[in-house]
Amino acid sequence: MRFITSILIVLVFSSSIVFSQELTTVNRNGFSIEFPSNWQEKKMPGNLIYIMESNNESEGFIITIGLQITKNKQTLEAFTKEYENDLLNNNTYKDCKIKLKKEVQSDDKKGMRYFCTATAAHLPIEFISFALEYDGKIILTTATAFWSDPSKKTQDFIQLFNKTKKILSSIKVE
Repeated sequence: MRFITSILIVLVFSSSIVFSQELTTVNRNGFSIEFPSNWQEKKMPGNLIYIMESNNESEGFIITIGLQITKNKQTLEAFTKEYENDLLNNNTYKDCKIKLKKEVQSDDKKGMRYFCTATAAHLPIEFISFALEYDGKIILTTATAFWSDPSKKTQDFIQLFNKTKKILSSIKVE
């Protein structure tokens, strides 16, 4: 199971570049993630693991990565319907737009990848979410860029993807 899940996550967030700094590893409830040691782990309701880029590293945006697992058994189809409704009708993200939704699959594991834009607390944000069906539950990993200086933004999702792909490809499921 670990191998298949790692392969699927690597396919979605592949990286051939090695980290050039010290890493911190968090292992929790059968999940692990590696991230630069200058990032911080935070407590965030509903997240098994939640990490945040250091303000000192910011290039006009701050990155967060959260890993969640549904509490109850749920199919990917039911989850994505509920997730999309939550994205488009919640109070935190304003003007949320799903820019790309793509189904992915590896062996018997099904997943859905989202690229979205929105506004939160008057800041433009973009996020990449990946939902994976695993043991009857859904694992949701979300990487979010909060643009404190939108003038530094180049192309949609490129800076977010480049800054998070190494971390996201490190996620392992035991």
